[in-house]
Amino acid sequence: MSEILELEAESRTEFGTGAARALRRAGRVPAIIYGAGKTPVSISLEEKEITKYYRKPAFISQLIHLTIDKKKYKVLPKAVELHPVTDIVRHVDFVFLEEKTQKMEVPVVYEGKERALGVKRGGYFNIVKRRVTLLCDVNNIPRNVTIDVTNMPIATSLKSSKIELPKGCSFVTKKEFVLATIIGRRGAKN
Repeated sequence: MSEILELEAESRTEFGTGAARALRRAGRVPAIIYGAGKTPVSISLEEKEITKYYRKPAFISQLIHLTIDKKKYKVLPKAVELHPVTDIVRHVDFVFLEEKTQKMEVPVVYEGKERALGVKRGGYFNIVKRRVTLLCDVNNIPRNVTIDVTNMPIATSLKSSKIELPKGCSFVTKKEFVLATIIGRRGAKN
């Protein structure tokens, strides 16, 4: 289980482009929380604080406790809109956490890809998926899925059925899929 991030937010009553611009001029970021069959809640966050946390690895799978008007909500980031030039956070979508399980995208970390057997023999490590969609227990949300690929030979693929997921997590799709491959160079012999 990853640590829980605590954030303060203010509810907002004004909507639209003009209201969003006014919030941004005041150093705040408009945001919304939705999902789980609950009424959407429009909020604003401190720009510097949310930008700082957004730049940390695995923010999109970070469990967050949002305090809004003395009420606490368990949420997950769903989407983040950035300014096209400055990369400052312009808008954030959060989803309410479900009661027991939550569908979410989690980054995949490939450990040892530079030292993989197939790469040492001249192959190329090809990442097919950088994120996977998991169904996780809300009390055991992983920050990422770490896969050791040091023993992966050339001309092989890493399939979802061979991955050991954290306890309480499963792939959303039952269909097997490829996460990474090691392919040989053109003209190389296996």
